[in-house]
Amino acid sequence: MLILNINNIMKLFLSSYEYETFENPREILLFRKEIIDNRNILVVEVDRPIIGQKYGLLDNDIQTLYLVNRINEDAFDKFNLFPIDVHVLIPKSINKLKPSSLSDMQNIAWACLYDNEKDARDHKG
Repeated sequence: MLILNINNIMKLFLSSYEYETFENPREILLFRKEIIDNRNILVVEVDRPIIGQKYGLLDNDIQTLYLVNRINEDAFDKFNLFPIDVHVLIPKSINKLKPSSLSDMQNIAWACLYDNEKDARDHKG
């Protein structure tokens, strides 16, 4: 499993104009690519955690998010066309904070992955 510190390669940001939780961009600090249920998943660590209580996870704030591409699953391979539309998923249960299937996760937002903070802040795309 390859884990990349993208700060040395490129910066990525996650934001959404539709969901208050993601209105202000979150910087992605690390990411890794995984295949879960035959889907390409980008597992990301963000700079500011999501408050878990809002999603039934008690006091477990979530810093690891699971991104599923909404349109083109190959976009995670190339990272050359931004923004990339994604579903943002987190675990459904505190008993499975490291989910092994999509059924273990809940969709909390539609968002976009950007290669710069300005576009992410302006929700450009």
